[in-house]
Amino acid sequence: MLLATLVLAAGIVVVLLRAAPDRALLALAVVALLAASAGLYLSARASHAQASALHDPLTGLPNRALLEDRIEQAICRTQRTGEPFTVVVIDLDGFKSVNDLHGHGGGDAALRALAGRLVDTLRTSDTVARVGGDEFVVVSVGAGEEDAGVLADRLRRAARAPIAVGGSSVELDASVGWAIHPVDGDSVEKLLERADAHMYERKHGPSDGVVPLERRIDPAVVRDVELALKRSELVVLYQPVLDLRSGAPHSAEALVRRLRPNRTHVPPSDFVPHVERTALVRDLTLLVVEDALAARELWAAAGTDLAVRVNVPLRLLDDRAFLDALAAILRRGEMPPERLTLEVSPTSVGAGSSLDPLPLGRLAKLGVRLSLDDGGRAGSIAALRTIPFHELKIDAGLVHDIGRSAVDAAIVHGLVEIGRSLGIPVVAEGVETRETWRRLASWDCELAQGFFVAAPQPAQELAAWLGGRWPAVA
Repeated sequence: MLLATLVLAAGIVVVLLRAAPDRALLALAVVALLAASAGLYLSARASHAQASALHDPLTGLPNRALLEDRIEQAICRTQRTGEPFTVVVIDLDGFKSVNDLHGHGGGDAALRALAGRLVDTLRTSDTVARVGGDEFVVVSVGAGEEDAGVLADRLRRAARAPIAVGGSSVELDASVGWAIHPVDGDSVEKLLERADAHMYERKHGPSDGVVPLERRIDPAVVRDVELALKRSELVVLYQPVLDLRSGAPHSAEALVRRLRPNRTHVPPSDFVPHVERTALVRDLTLLVVEDALAARELWAAAGTDLAVRVNVPLRLLDDRAFLDALAAILRRGEMPPERLTLEVSPTSVGAGSSLDPLPLGRLAKLGVRLSLDDGGRAGSIAALRTIPFHELKIDAGLVHDIGRSAVDAAIVHGLVEIGRSLGIPVVAEGVETRETWRRLASWDCELAQGFFVAAPQPAQELAAWLGGRWPAVA
């Protein structure tokens, strides 16, 4: 803009020089005009360079240098007024998968959209800064101890809302921690350090000393599953769960498979780990829920009122879109919600500690049951403290070897005792022999699932199986 002004001024000068009688005097005025304009231009360039040095080039947000200055200003303000302020650290979880699936251009677009959303979530007096590739920091003046948690939850919900990128939807998650001045620190360094430590505690749990390695997402696998959903090339098989005391059918677990063109099945371990950290996992899970409710109606028509079980990633427990869709499915199917169990597998120590309480409360109101899957793994016991589970399901890897390993037998027996102490039933997964069945029954384990009972099979075949005799009580 200033350069255009200079060019215009130069043009005016040329006209005046031609028309003016005293060209020497006018020339001096013109030189002064040009010098002043050049000074303004250089000053503006310097101001622009200074502003660029204090802002993130991708999002336009303040960078770390400007953030630290804003915190210093907030500290000075608190010293004058006594009003507290809160520093919130926001660390995006699994952002690497966005770059893997959508390229760095898609990742950059998601970060810009998220930056705008965070700004819109806050007051104009607050500061949002980008201080790393997937890390943001908020400074909220006037926010004290009673406000910090509410502010953090609002920011996390904003980060989790879907973002449109290149015709598809990107979903992020975030771990959030905060520090309050003057309670948690009296300097920039201490406040940022405390907020970061709090974020880490909420992300990994207070006893988790190791950051779990994130498995790499294979974009080709995700795209293949997305295509399979559109083509109805995913099938659901069902494995029954029996009452260990009576041998009567209790429920059936829905297990999704990718159907190959040659009619063979791709096991879930080959594709679910890649899908469960993307937005596609919601559609996949809802498909399985729909199929399970239809299968239950089939079994009911055959004379067996069998409950159903569906595996659900932990992150969907406080996903509002998932809960809305689940509620709609339950209304359409007219199934008592307590006949549906959502099996959840925590993947790290402290898992569940960052779940939003409001969606969890809504899930409880829906009336569905929650089962702690893979009980005995690293994250399972900690999750029992943070999530209101109705059932404990013991990991198949432990159950397999209770006849050969005294250690595994002791762990499984101990888990059965934990379930009894908590007043919740225990399911033993991976029961493959009569000896295992008998030992679990002697420990008063309530339910059993595994190949000794039956292999996973289509709903129609399971209906026929239910009408006959099953190996566990033959």
